[in-house]
Amino acid sequence: MSRWTQSQGWDAIEAAGATMLVGNPTLLTEILAESRARGRVPGRLRFGMSGGGPVPPTLKLAWRDELHLPLVESYGQSELGGFVALGGPGIEDARHFGAAGLPLPDKEVRILDRDGRVLPVGQIGEVCLRGGYMQGYWGMPEKTAEALRGGWLHTGDAGLIDRDGYVTMRGRFSELIQVAGRTWYPRDVEEALCRQPGVKEAAVIAVPDSVLGQRPIAFVTTDAAGLDVTSLRIALTAAVPYDTAALSITRVEIFPMTPTGKIAKAELRQMAISGAA
Repeated sequence: MSRWTQSQGWDAIEAAGATMLVGNPTLLTEILAESRARGRVPGRLRFGMSGGGPVPPTLKLAWRDELHLPLVESYGQSELGGFVALGGPGIEDARHFGAAGLPLPDKEVRILDRDGRVLPVGQIGEVCLRGGYMQGYWGMPEKTAEALRGGWLHTGDAGLIDRDGYVTMRGRFSELIQVAGRTWYPRDVEEALCRQPGVKEAAVIAVPDSVLGQRPIAFVTTDAAGLDVTSLRIALTAAVPYDTAALSITRVEIFPMTPTGKIAKAELRQMAISGAA
Protein backbone atom coordinates (compact mmCIF):
# COMPACT_ATOMS: atom_id res chain seq x y z
CA MET A 1 0.00 0.00 0.00
CA SER A 2 1.16 3.56 -0.60
CA ARG A 3 0.13 4.69 2.88
CA TRP A 4 -0.53 2.66 6.01
CA THR A 5 -3.94 2.96 7.61
CA GLN A 6 -5.26 0.99 10.56
CA SER A 7 -8.05 -0.80 8.69
CA GLN A 8 -6.15 -1.38 5.44
CA GLY A 9 -3.13 -2.60 7.37
CA TRP A 10 -5.28 -5.16 9.20
CA ASP A 11 -6.81 -6.25 5.87
CA ALA A 12 -3.35 -6.64 4.31
CA ILE A 13 -2.14 -8.86 7.15
CA GLU A 14 -5.28 -10.98 6.79
CA ALA A 15 -5.05 -11.22 2.99
CA ALA A 16 -1.36 -12.14 3.02
CA GLY A 17 -1.87 -14.81 5.66
CA ALA A 18 0.98 -13.20 7.58
CA THR A 19 2.12 -15.07 10.69
CA MET A 20 4.44 -12.35 11.99
CA LEU A 21 4.05 -8.58 12.07
CA VAL A 22 7.02 -6.25 12.61
CA GLY A 23 6.15 -2.66 13.41
CA ASN A 24 6.73 0.31 15.66
CA PRO A 25 4.62 0.73 18.84
CA THR A 26 2.18 3.06 17.06
CA LEU A 27 1.42 0.51 14.35
CA LEU A 28 1.14 -2.32 16.88
CA THR A 29 -1.29 -0.20 18.91
CA GLU A 30 -3.43 0.33 15.81
CA ILE A 31 -3.57 -3.41 15.07
CA LEU A 32 -4.70 -3.95 18.66
CA ALA A 33 -7.43 -1.33 18.26
CA GLU A 34 -8.61 -2.72 14.91
CA SER A 35 -8.68 -6.27 16.28
CA ARG A 36 -10.81 -5.04 19.17
CA ALA A 37 -13.21 -3.38 16.73
CA ARG A 38 -13.51 -6.52 14.58
CA GLY A 39 -13.62 -8.94 17.47
CA ARG A 40 -10.66 -11.02 16.27
CA VAL A 41 -7.04 -10.90 15.13
CA PRO A 42 -5.92 -11.54 11.55
CA GLY A 43 -6.39 -15.26 11.00
CA ARG A 44 -2.83 -16.64 10.85
CA LEU A 45 -0.99 -14.07 12.97
CA ARG A 46 1.18 -15.77 15.62
CA PHE A 47 3.01 -12.79 17.15
CA GLY A 48 3.98 -9.17 16.76
CA MET A 49 7.52 -7.83 16.95
CA SER A 50 8.46 -4.27 17.81
CA GLY A 51 11.03 -2.01 16.25
CA GLY A 52 11.83 1.68 16.35
CA GLY A 53 11.29 2.38 20.03
CA PRO A 54 10.52 0.99 23.49
CA VAL A 55 7.18 -0.77 23.89
CA PRO A 56 4.91 0.25 26.80
CA PRO A 57 4.32 -2.77 29.06
CA THR A 58 0.60 -1.98 28.85
CA LEU A 59 0.70 -2.72 25.10
CA LYS A 60 2.43 -6.06 25.67
CA LEU A 61 -0.17 -6.93 28.30
CA ALA A 62 -3.05 -6.02 25.97
CA TRP A 63 -1.65 -8.23 23.21
CA ARG A 64 -1.33 -11.04 25.73
CA ASP A 65 -4.68 -10.68 27.48
CA GLU A 66 -6.91 -9.55 24.61
CA LEU A 67 -5.30 -10.92 21.44
CA HIS A 68 -3.72 -13.92 23.21
CA LEU A 69 -0.54 -13.31 21.25
CA PRO A 70 3.01 -12.45 22.30
CA LEU A 71 4.41 -9.02 21.46
CA VAL A 72 8.15 -9.54 21.12
CA GLU A 73 10.28 -6.49 21.86
CA SER A 74 13.53 -5.81 20.04
CA TYR A 75 16.23 -3.38 21.14
CA GLY A 76 18.92 -2.58 18.63
CA GLN A 77 20.96 0.19 17.06
CA SER A 78 22.15 1.14 13.60
CA GLU A 79 25.71 1.17 15.00
CA LEU A 80 25.27 -2.49 15.87
CA GLY A 81 23.45 -3.62 12.76
CA GLY A 82 21.44 -5.93 14.98
CA PHE A 83 20.12 -6.32 18.49
CA VAL A 84 21.32 -5.49 21.97
CA ALA A 85 18.49 -7.66 23.31
CA LEU A 86 15.52 -9.53 21.91
CA GLY A 87 12.43 -11.09 23.41
CA GLY A 88 11.47 -14.70 22.79
CA PRO A 89 8.63 -15.81 20.48
CA GLY A 90 6.40 -16.76 23.42
CA ILE A 91 4.52 -14.80 26.06
CA GLU A 92 7.03 -13.53 28.61
CA ASP A 93 6.74 -14.02 32.33
CA ALA A 94 4.99 -10.98 33.86
CA ARG A 95 8.18 -10.15 35.78
CA HIS A 96 9.92 -9.30 32.51
CA PHE A 97 7.20 -7.32 30.73
CA GLY A 98 9.17 -4.10 31.17
CA ALA A 99 12.34 -5.60 29.69
CA ALA A 100 13.34 -5.72 26.03
CA GLY A 101 14.64 -9.26 26.36
CA LEU A 102 17.86 -11.23 26.68
CA PRO A 103 21.15 -10.37 24.96
CA LEU A 104 21.84 -12.44 21.88
CA PRO A 105 24.40 -15.28 22.26
CA ASP A 106 26.98 -13.58 20.03
CA LYS A 107 27.08 -10.38 22.09
CA GLU A 108 28.36 -9.48 25.55
CA VAL A 109 26.14 -6.81 27.11
CA ARG A 110 27.10 -4.99 30.30
CA ILE A 111 25.93 -1.93 32.24
CA LEU A 112 28.89 0.42 32.80
CA ASP A 113 29.36 3.55 34.89
CA ARG A 114 30.97 6.75 33.65
CA ASP A 115 34.44 5.32 34.35
CA GLY A 116 33.82 2.13 32.38
CA ARG A 117 33.29 -0.12 35.40
CA VAL A 118 30.64 -2.85 35.38
CA LEU A 119 27.71 -1.98 37.64
CA PRO A 120 25.90 -4.47 39.91
CA VAL A 121 22.72 -6.27 38.89
CA GLY A 122 19.70 -3.96 38.82
CA GLN A 123 21.67 -0.70 38.87
CA ILE A 124 21.10 1.84 36.09
CA GLY A 125 24.05 2.86 33.94
CA GLU A 126 25.01 2.96 30.27
CA VAL A 127 24.17 -0.06 28.13
CA CYS A 128 27.40 -1.19 26.44
CA LEU A 129 28.31 -4.23 24.36
CA ARG A 130 31.06 -5.97 22.49
CA GLY A 131 31.25 -8.89 20.13
CA GLY A 132 30.76 -7.13 16.80
CA TYR A 133 29.66 -3.62 15.80
CA MET A 134 30.41 -0.78 13.39
CA GLN A 135 33.90 0.29 12.35
CA GLY A 136 32.99 3.89 13.01
CA TYR A 137 31.06 6.98 11.95
CA TRP A 138 31.97 8.14 8.46
CA GLY A 139 34.31 11.12 8.62
CA MET A 140 33.85 11.55 12.41
CA PRO A 141 36.93 10.16 14.15
CA GLU A 142 36.33 11.96 17.46
CA LYS A 143 32.73 10.78 17.71
CA THR A 144 33.87 7.26 16.78
CA ALA A 145 36.53 7.25 19.51
CA GLU A 146 33.96 8.36 22.08
CA ALA A 147 31.42 5.71 21.08
CA LEU A 148 33.95 2.85 20.94
CA ARG A 149 36.16 3.73 23.90
CA GLY A 150 37.55 0.88 25.98
CA GLY A 151 36.67 -1.73 23.38
CA TRP A 152 32.92 -1.39 23.99
CA LEU A 153 30.15 0.09 21.88
CA HIS A 154 28.64 2.75 24.14
CA THR A 155 24.99 2.99 23.16
CA GLY A 156 24.19 6.25 24.96
CA ASP A 157 21.20 4.49 26.53
CA ALA A 158 20.42 4.31 30.23
CA GLY A 159 19.45 0.80 31.26
CA LEU A 160 19.85 -2.11 33.62
CA ILE A 161 20.20 -5.89 33.63
CA ASP A 162 18.18 -7.91 36.14
CA ARG A 163 19.23 -11.09 37.96
CA ASP A 164 17.75 -13.21 35.14
CA GLY A 165 19.87 -11.42 32.54
CA TYR A 166 17.04 -9.41 30.95
CA VAL A 167 17.96 -5.98 29.57
CA THR A 168 15.67 -3.01 30.27
CA MET A 169 16.29 0.26 28.47
CA ARG A 170 15.16 3.32 30.47
CA GLY A 171 15.85 5.97 27.83
CA ARG A 172 18.56 7.96 26.10
CA PHE A 173 20.92 9.81 28.43
CA SER A 174 20.48 12.81 26.13
CA GLU A 175 16.72 12.76 26.87
CA LEU A 176 16.94 12.65 30.68
CA ILE A 177 15.38 15.72 32.29
CA GLN A 178 16.75 17.77 35.19
CA VAL A 179 13.88 19.36 37.14
CA ALA A 180 14.90 21.44 40.16
CA GLY A 181 17.99 19.29 40.65
CA ARG A 182 16.11 15.97 40.29
CA THR A 183 16.71 13.61 37.37
CA TRP A 184 13.55 12.49 35.59
CA TYR A 185 13.48 9.39 33.39
CA PRO A 186 10.85 10.28 30.76
CA ARG A 187 9.93 6.62 30.26
CA ASP A 188 8.73 6.40 33.89
CA VAL A 189 6.15 9.10 33.18
CA GLU A 190 5.30 7.81 29.70
CA GLU A 191 4.56 4.31 30.98
CA ALA A 192 2.53 5.67 33.89
CA LEU A 193 0.45 7.77 31.48
CA CYS A 194 -0.12 4.77 29.19
CA ARG A 195 -1.58 2.88 32.14
CA GLN A 196 -4.35 5.46 32.46
CA PRO A 197 -7.71 4.72 30.77
CA GLY A 198 -8.05 6.38 27.39
CA VAL A 199 -4.36 7.18 26.87
CA LYS A 200 -2.93 5.46 23.81
CA GLU A 201 0.63 6.82 23.64
CA ALA A 202 2.74 9.32 25.56
CA ALA A 203 5.97 11.20 25.04
CA VAL A 204 7.72 13.43 27.57
CA ILE A 205 10.15 16.20 26.62
CA ALA A 206 11.56 19.25 28.38
CA VAL A 207 12.05 22.91 27.61
CA PRO A 208 14.38 25.37 29.34
CA ASP A 209 13.00 27.00 32.48
CA SER A 210 14.62 29.85 34.44
CA VAL A 211 13.44 28.49 37.79
CA LEU A 212 13.42 24.69 37.40
CA GLY A 213 16.27 24.36 34.93
CA GLN A 214 14.04 22.27 32.69
CA ARG A 215 10.25 22.08 32.59
CA PRO A 216 8.74 18.70 31.62
CA ILE A 217 5.89 18.50 29.12
CA ALA A 218 3.93 15.34 28.36
CA PHE A 219 2.20 14.87 25.00
CA VAL A 220 -0.46 12.17 24.77
CA THR A 221 -2.76 10.66 22.19
CA THR A 222 -6.11 9.43 23.49
CA ASP A 223 -9.06 7.27 22.49
CA ALA A 224 -11.53 10.07 23.21
CA ALA A 225 -11.71 13.75 22.36
CA GLY A 226 -11.85 14.86 25.98
CA LEU A 227 -8.85 14.83 28.27
CA ASP A 228 -9.15 15.31 32.01
CA VAL A 229 -5.70 16.68 32.77
CA THR A 230 -6.47 17.03 36.48
CA SER A 231 -7.32 13.33 36.79
CA LEU A 232 -4.23 12.35 34.86
CA ARG A 233 -2.03 14.45 37.12
CA ILE A 234 -3.60 12.97 40.28
CA ALA A 235 -3.04 9.45 38.93
CA LEU A 236 0.57 10.26 38.07
CA THR A 237 1.31 11.62 41.55
CA ALA A 238 0.95 8.14 43.02
CA ALA A 239 2.58 6.37 40.06
CA VAL A 240 5.93 8.15 39.63
CA PRO A 241 8.62 9.30 42.08
CA TYR A 242 8.58 12.90 40.84
CA ASP A 243 6.84 16.14 41.74
CA THR A 244 4.27 16.25 38.95
CA ALA A 245 3.27 19.82 39.80
CA ALA A 246 5.99 20.85 37.38
CA LEU A 247 4.53 18.74 34.55
CA SER A 248 2.15 20.03 31.91
CA ILE A 249 0.10 17.62 29.79
CA THR A 250 -1.02 18.30 26.22
CA ARG A 251 -3.21 16.18 23.94
CA VAL A 252 -2.28 15.82 20.26
CA GLU A 253 -4.16 14.04 17.48
CA ILE A 254 -1.10 12.17 16.20
CA PHE A 255 2.59 12.17 17.00
CA PRO A 256 5.19 13.35 14.50
CA MET A 257 7.38 10.39 13.60
CA THR A 258 10.97 9.95 12.45
CA PRO A 259 11.76 7.95 9.27
CA THR A 260 12.69 4.97 11.49
CA GLY A 261 9.29 4.93 13.20
CA LYS A 262 10.15 6.64 16.49
CA ILE A 263 8.18 9.49 18.02
CA ALA A 264 9.98 12.65 16.89
CA LYS A 265 10.69 14.18 20.29
CA ALA A 266 12.88 16.89 18.77
CA GLU A 267 9.86 18.07 16.79
CA LEU A 268 7.66 17.98 19.90
CA ARG A 269 10.27 20.01 21.77
CA GLN A 270 10.36 22.60 19.01
CA MET A 271 6.56 22.78 19.04
CA ALA A 272 6.63 23.46 22.77
CA ILE A 273 9.36 26.06 22.53
CA SER A 274 7.68 27.91 19.68
CA GLY A 275 4.30 27.82 21.40
CA ALA A 276 2.67 25.83 18.61
CA ALA A 277 1.59 23.16 21.09
